[in-house]
Amino acid sequence: MAKILGINELKNWVKKNDAKLRSGSVIYQGSAFGRRLITGHNAVIRENNIIGDDVIIGTNSYLGPGNKIGNNVKIHTDCFLEGVTLADMVIISPHVVFTNDPYPPCRICTEKVGGATVGKNTVIGSNATILPGIKIGANVLIGAGSVVTRNVADGLVVIGNPANVLKKRSELVHKHKAK
Repeated sequence: MAKILGINELKNWVKKNDAKLRSGSVIYQGSAFGRRLITGHNAVIRENNIIGDDVIIGTNSYLGPGNKIGNNVKIHTDCFLEGVTLADMVIISPHVVFTNDPYPPCRICTEKVGGATVGKNTVIGSNATILPGIKIGANVLIGAGSVVTRNVADGLVVIGNPANVLKKRSELVHKHKAK
């Protein structure tokens, strides 16, 4: 049975870790947290998660069991992750879904295939879907609405359904970037 923290225990934990938990957030027992965790309203963090320093978990996001989340990660609003590994400095935009079962409902598949792995400094655009077991490299940009059905190498921009390589991220021209 999960231990429910009393209000004073919760206040002490929040103060000790410099955390900010918004109303309605639920954190199951059995996860490890770094410092400065911030949750949006109604975020749910299940058991067996390992979460680094300076992580933001947005409103209505659901972190199922078994995620490993690095430092300086932002998981925006209405995201679903289960069994996913995110390296440092990853940004997950609103409404991103990491699926966890290639043939629902198959517990054996979920355990054998596992969740996706995302490399450092990667950005995943809004409404993207990442299939189970996918490996996304470092410094990747996944376009909004993309469905990632196969592994993505370091430094690429992928878009579409299914997601295909558009170009290298280093080839992107940003109109606000100094030349």
